Amino acid sequence: MDFVDRIRQYTEKQAAALMIDLLSYVSQENFIRLSYLAERVVHDESNKAIVRKIRDALMEGEDSVASQSFRRVMTQLDPAVLRRFGKTLFIRGFLESANMRDKFEQEHGFRPPFTMLISPTMRCNLRCKGCYSGLYPQEKGLEFDLLDRILTEARDIGICFVAFSGGEPLMRKKDLFTLIERHEDMYFMFYTNGTLIDKDVAARLRDLGNVAAIISLEGFKEATDDRRGPGVFDRIVRAMDLLRDEGLPFGSSLTVTRGNAYTLLTDEFVDFLIDKGVLIVWLFLFMPVGKDPDVSLMPTPEQREFIRQRDKEIRATRPIFIADFWNDAPAVGGCIAGGRQYIHINSNGDVEPCVFTHFAIDNIKDKSLVEVLDSEFFRSIRSKQPYSENLLTPCMIIDNPNVYRDLVRSCGAYPTHEGAEHVVTRIAKELDEYGCKVRALEDRIWREEYAEEQQQRASA
Repeated sequence: MDFVDRIRQYTEKQAAALMIDLLSYVSQENFIRLSYLAERVVHDESNKAIVRKIRDALMEGEDSVASQSFRRVMTQLDPAVLRRFGKTLFIRGFLESANMRDKFEQEHGFRPPFTMLISPTMRCNLRCKGCYSGLYPQEKGLEFDLLDRILTEARDIGICFVAFSGGEPLMRKKDLFTLIERHEDMYFMFYTNGTLIDKDVAARLRDLGNVAAIISLEGFKEATDDRRGPGVFDRIVRAMDLLRDEGLPFGSSLTVTRGNAYTLLTDEFVDFLIDKGVLIVWLFLFMPVGKDPDVSLMPTPEQREFIRQRDKEIRATRPIFIADFWNDAPAVGGCIAGGRQYIHINSNGDVEPCVFTHFAIDNIKDKSLVEVLDSEFFRSIRSKQPYSENLLTPCMIIDNPNVYRDLVRSCGAYPTHEGAEHVVTRIAKELDEYGCKVRALEDRIWREEYAEEQQQRASA
């Protein structure tokens, strides 16, 4: 790197740091002005597009959903937490991380994922029905030094965003918080049942500043307590109040099942989440993996399409961010597993393509993060992505199960817990039938809604 490049990078970082320092003080009008500077210091084209999209949305007017969301963030978050959020995700994620991953790709021939999910433990204080992780070993889990090593290796190749899951991550809150504090230039998120969040935990999260909690819900009290246990909903509401009072960003994780698909995202429930302070909702389809896999709990193809349309309605009318891992696949080019954009490291160290794909060929205890990302299993998965030209059928487990079975067999992947093999053996026929029904519906919708977009891409 020559002198001019060094000066340019220094200037960009200084400009970015100034924008972050001003973040909690600027008006929406000045934020829009800052976005033009942000676009200049960001080099990755996809990140530039994100900046432009945010700016365009904010310019729709004071009453727009984007403007309402902006005011929610600016008034709800503690100013110090907001600046820390900006520094770790904007400067590290938009500037340094993209450059580091670009350089890595040039040297190694593949690009590191943007994020990874780690389950430090599978221990949990609840026993939820149909838990995807319910059959994993319940021992302590990954050693602290190993977790520290993984995070260091991740940072070195440009991964700046890490999520923790389980089990219940707060069963190891001391280790978790120490790791988050030690890796202060990374941003963390953890999926939690919320019942272990008390006043001390909320205060500690505020002091850290570079972490957000995502609390699992099934809907209102009756639905949540039915799956998670009596009294859980009330404890979750209390946890949300504590997080909001500390000025922290937090979200909710919702599992769509055949039983709740038409009632989960009602206006009443979404407004309840907004009122409690939830900024982001992560939508997951129920997956027939883990403890007592039950295909009958999976949402039907028609219900998946209903949720996709409901996503659009909420985004157009409510100041809350919706992330739907299946229905949003067209926006990210299909499945992101296998190291394309993320991986999962379970509590035994087995490196899985995603949190629902309970097969592996490598263990992080024996290899570096770079080595497992370049494994035959992950390279094979990435070579087949997307599994279908119809990106509304992105999943190899439930939409294209034949792809899943072929990859597991050809790469010699082993099941990472007792019973994991059921998804490719015992319920294989049911998943084949389900996948056929999904494709029959979504292929028609894909042709109708995305034909013009595909033609434009082809001619570009």
